[in-house]
Amino acid sequence: MIRIAICDDHPAQVRIFMALLEKYRIERPGLEMHMEKFGSGEKLLKSITAGSAFDLLLLDILMPGLCGIELAREIRRFGDDSAIVFLTSSKKHALDAYSVSATQYILKPITEINLFPVLDDVIPTLKQRKERFFLLSTPERDVKMPFSSIIYVELDNRRLCVCLDNGSILYSKYLRTIFAEAVAPLLQDKRFLCPHKSFVLNVEKVEGLDKDAFIMKNDIQVPVSRFRYNEAKEAYFSYIADSHAEHGFGRGVPE
Repeated sequence: MIRIAICDDHPAQVRIFMALLEKYRIERPGLEMHMEKFGSGEKLLKSITAGSAFDLLLLDILMPGLCGIELAREIRRFGDDSAIVFLTSSKKHALDAYSVSATQYILKPITEINLFPVLDDVIPTLKQRKERFFLLSTPERDVKMPFSSIIYVELDNRRLCVCLDNGSILYSKYLRTIFAEAVAPLLQDKRFLCPHKSFVLNVEKVEGLDKDAFIMKNDIQVPVSRFRYNEAKEAYFSYIADSHAEHGFGRGVPE
């Protein structure tokens, strides 16, 4: 699944971009894309800093408030390495685009003639991107762990307890935020779901489901809330029925 954010302050332009992207998806069978639109740089930045993850950002440069170049700088400062393609009516910002490691720079009007070849270049690279990481601040140091190594994350006495598939368990510092916010980066990835208000698990590590728990790798059991059992069961079997080639599914943040 390729997650794409479109940011432009002109609704008509956004509708054009969305229609073009949908046409691109339809013409390439097997390509899965999720698109979200934002009417300002501030709204997109807020979404990313809150934990939303995108593979590709299509940014208008000339926007009121936070312009595309300034938005890209803030996104890079935050540590986001999404591919960025600028959409603009002027060539004068080309050097600025280079300074924020933009993938491409397309002059408006945007059509399939100038957009589709760029997507053909960018999307195969996105599919092969390196593993995403979850940053855990422990009392000793910050630990960067691959999403694929995580079996589950538990809220334990106001700390995150992260169980990894190598058998190790790591604890975070005491949280200054709620559990939902702390695990939001994981729940933006469709491999993770929340079967209980204090647990998030990696679906790819599930080996079975009984009446009150997921059976995980290494015979670990992750409880399922009685109120979430049907939803969790449906999500799990939907994952199996879909494709293990994709990243699974996601469920909302904890209550």
